[in-house]
This record gives sequence, C-alpha cells and structure tokens, in this order.
Amino acid sequence: MTVPNDNFAFLLPVILLIFGCTFLVVGRWGSNQAKSWGIGYLLGAAAFSVPLALVRLPVQAQTLTADALFLASFYFYGGALLIRFGRPSFTIVRRTVALVAFAANVYAVIVAESLSAELIGNDLACIILLALPIALSVGRSQHIRDKALLTVAFAIVLETLVRDIILIVLLPLPGGVDDFTTSRYDFYMQVGASILGLLLALTALAAVALDTLELYRDAADRDHLTGLLNRRGFERAVADRHPRKKTGAIVICDIDYFKQVNDKFGHAMGDRVILGLAELLKERLPASAFAARFGGEEFVVFLPAVTPTEAEQFANTSRLVFANIERREMPPDYKITASFGVALAEDDDRSIDDQIRRADAALYAAKEAGRNRVMVAGQPPQDVTTPRIVGGR
Repeated sequence: MTVPNDNFAFLLPVILLIFGCTFLVVGRWGSNQAKSWGIGYLLGAAAFSVPLALVRLPVQAQTLTADALFLASFYFYGGALLIRFGRPSFTIVRRTVALVAFAANVYAVIVAESLSAELIGNDLACIILLALPIALSVGRSQHIRDKALLTVAFAIVLETLVRDIILIVLLPLPGGVDDFTTSRYDFYMQVGASILGLLLALTALAAVALDTLELYRDAADRDHLTGLLNRRGFERAVADRHPRKKTGAIVICDIDYFKQVNDKFGHAMGDRVILGLAELLKERLPASAFAARFGGEEFVVFLPAVTPTEAEQFANTSRLVFANIERREMPPDYKITASFGVALAEDDDRSIDDQIRRADAALYAAKEAGRNRVMVAGQPPQDVTTPRIVGGR
C-alpha cells in the first residue's frame, strides 16, 4: 500500500493534481499523449489521497484502493510513453498484468495478511507496466527530450527495484498493514515517489509542450493545400539545416499556362494539378532536400550538395514525368507541362536569395524559349534549336 507520510499527506497529492490538470489542458489541443499523462497523474494524486479521503474505511480497504489506483496510474504512464514513441499499445498484456497484480494484492492483504507480499507484488507490477514501454521505446528516441524522458522513467524503475531489495529484504517491516504508515519503507517510498514523480512530470510536460509548439510552428510553415513548406518555412529550413553553406542547387518550377487550366476546367481541377506536381516533387526529393510552394503554381526545391549535372537531371526528369501524367478529366490531347529554372550556389552569394533570383531568371528564360523547358543559369536551354545564355546575375 502507498499511504502518505504526514510530511507528504497534503503537498504531494496537490502537486500531482496540478500536473494532471495541466496535462489534460494541453491534451485539449489534440495530444493523446498529454491526455494519458494527465489521467495517470490524477490517478496518482487520488492514490496518495486515499488515507485522507477514505479515512473511515478499514485499512485493508484503503490499501487495496490505493493499490488499484497506483496500478491504473502506471498503466496510463506506460500508455503515454507508447503513444509518444509510436509503439503498439499492448492493451491486453498491460491490463492483464494490472489485474493479476491486483488479485495477488487482494490475497496478500485479506488472506495472507502479508505486508511484504503486497508491497512486492504491487511494486513489481508497476515496474512491468513502466519497463515494458521503456524497452519498446528506447530505439525510437530522436530528441534530447525523448532521451531525458526515458532516463527519468528508467530511474523510477531502478529506484523501485533497489528500494524493494534494500527495504524489504534487508530491513525489517512491520508485521501488519496497520503499522505501515510508521514504517521506514513508507518514508523512503514517499521521498522517492516525490522526487522522481515530480521529475517525470516536469520532463513529460516539457516534452509535450515542445511537441505542441513544434506542431504549430510546422503548421505555420507549411502550405495548407500541398503540405509542402511555404516561403517562410523554406527560408527557416535553409537557415536551420544549412547555415552559411554555399552549396547545392535551387530548382524553381512553374506550371505552364496555369490560368487556362483554371479558366477551362475550374479551380478544383487547378488544385488537383498543383497537388500532382507537389506529390511528384515530394516523391523525387533526395535525402535532406526539401521543396516549397512559394505561391500559386510556383514551386522551389533546394537540393543540397549536388553537382550541376545531378541538379539538371532532377529538373528534367521531373519535367518529363509531369508532362506525361494522365488526367482522365481532361481531353486526351490536352497536355499540362511545367518549366524549370536551375541555379547553383556561387561563392559571392550573400544569401540564398541570390541563388533564387538566378534560378528565377533561368525559369523566365525557359518560359520565353517556349515553355516545357529546363534552363540552368549560365547555360543554354534544353530542347531549343537556337541556344541562349542566361547571365549569372
């Protein structure tokens, strides 16, 4: 049983209640992980409050109620970890562990009247309910906050094991449940639960809050129709991933005669055409490259660390694939094409904007040359009988 020592009788449940409510408020923004943490901490607060709220019940009833609440709280803690790291819920397995442990606790408290058996059984079940999600999630931690969260969760498992070994095996326990609140086990348990429980709450809350902030920032940085980056997101991605690096290529593409598509077939068809080009670019992007919709029918792609030939091949293959997309809603002889401008980084570029301007000039030259063309800044356009050179600036 986990009955609070006088020093923690009021403070710990209130703190856990505050964290539980905070998680649930964050969960209103769509975070199932936050909801699971919130339910877990509310159950933990209720468990620590049992001796205060159910003081008139027999001690055995208080013990089993607190045990049930603690098992439920660890069930939801483990569930929050599984949600966070995208692992299967293993609902049946985890519920079976909790139910079997509670049945063992009933036997230990009512039949055997063994405090040691009840403590070991409940702690072991809580360890399993938390250790299983930790083991399933270790290889999926991507951020420092993920590693910190798993470290604190593992510390709770380790502390529980060490405490049980030292305080149950090596130190004498009172013979009955009635004397639990005066035992040394109760004091050390409350200290450990307070420190690590609050540390877990702070770590989990920080992780959830950062996730939520990143989610909203990502939404603000993306085009709502295509899911690609918008101009703001593109500039942020370049600054975050490739600061001060003057490498790679910028590819700008624009759908030819797009206004005619909207005029003849409607804006819904125009949106489908835009989505088709966006999906094509997404599928063909190499590792660490990213694309953005700058507005209307214009797209910009950043290809890091590519040769001029590779950049030109990317643009020309994308052009050919887009021109050959079959659109059943249109007449068979109606083809939609796109023009591409490519610019490589130069040593005297002050920013990515210089490279974008050269690529945009190359795109304009491709349009002038007859559309459905690829122009590399400083080179003649493809598929044009009379080569034209576009200056670097």
